[in-house]
Amino acid sequence: MRTSHRRRATGERGPSARKAGVAMTRTKEAYEKSVSSRCWWYTPYDDGWDGRHKQGLDLRTDEELQRIVAMEREVGEVPGWAQETVGGAINFLPPCGHYLFSLAYLDAVSAIGAETPPAFVHGCFTTDRQRKERMTDYLLCLDAWLAGTGPEAPARELAARGRDEAVWQAVCSDLWNVLGERTETKELLVERTLHRQRWWLKSTVWDDDGGNVFCTDQYLGDLRGSGPHYGNPAFHDPYADEHKSQRLQWVEARLAEICRDWRWFKDVIDWSWLCAPTAFRSLEKLVWSVGKERPAISLPSYPLENPDKVPDFLRCQDTYPDREQSARWSQSFVAALRGWSEGQAAADKVGAGVARRLGETSAIKR
Repeated sequence: MRTSHRRRATGERGPSARKAGVAMTRTKEAYEKSVSSRCWWYTPYDDGWDGRHKQGLDLRTDEELQRIVAMEREVGEVPGWAQETVGGAINFLPPCGHYLFSLAYLDAVSAIGAETPPAFVHGCFTTDRQRKERMTDYLLCLDAWLAGTGPEAPARELAARGRDEAVWQAVCSDLWNVLGERTETKELLVERTLHRQRWWLKSTVWDDDGGNVFCTDQYLGDLRGSGPHYGNPAFHDPYADEHKSQRLQWVEARLAEICRDWRWFKDVIDWSWLCAPTAFRSLEKLVWSVGKERPAISLPSYPLENPDKVPDFLRCQDTYPDREQSARWSQSFVAALRGWSEGQAAADKVGAGVARRLGETSAIKR
């Protein structure tokens, strides 16, 4: 892993040899030939050697980075499994959070320990069946509202599927109250929200879902089949071009005419990642805003002085991450990597888990 290389490098070489080895890496050619240059997606180093000045960086003076490259030179030829792991599981660690944190990080460590790249990278734009099914439950409720029925109908259907009847009766009742009186603006905003969320259901992938499980009977845009794969080449850019839908084009054009805050709503709807830790809370705040027909929450790009305190009417608290716990885990994880690379005993449960996954030390693993 990236953060463990520095200790390894400084702990095994004499000052003169280390200085000479590092100096040999301070060229564009040496850096770009290294496997270590391939794992910086979504970091300041992602622009590469020539683009380093965009971020105010100079890769030639970054001591830790150069030591990593120097360590690689000492190892010699990097085996294929390590190259695949660097370019996949490590490079595509979720940069902006994932609802299953810390799965992707543990997958990367396990790949290093087993000396085998993972078959699937649980990173960006990946969601499992359970999460998708939770979203379909909420979409059924919104679809029922859009169809003009009452809250009892979707609640009964969800109960028939084995969901908690009392919970979903309360969710549906509150949802109808939140949306309030029907208007053309609300109907079109709900339709647009449904289309986007179904697009996420169809587009995001998982080990057993290559975009061929959910919403397969719905046209949600033309498949592209090219572009990024986020570590999963078998599912190479599974996205569909949503805006190829003429119905969607009409909906957005009409909303631009009648909805004063359409630009705000469009951004919130478009950037509603299903893999995000707070995806369901974001949906909740969006629906609340639809009911008000105005922005009700503050965003960095759309700050509000007095945003609404949106109640938890969708009862989705169980999907929220524990931010403090995640932050503590991250600190322990980094410390565990460093400790393992230096041969130290595990300091806590996180460290013990990391050590167990990594197994015996080796130059390549370090």
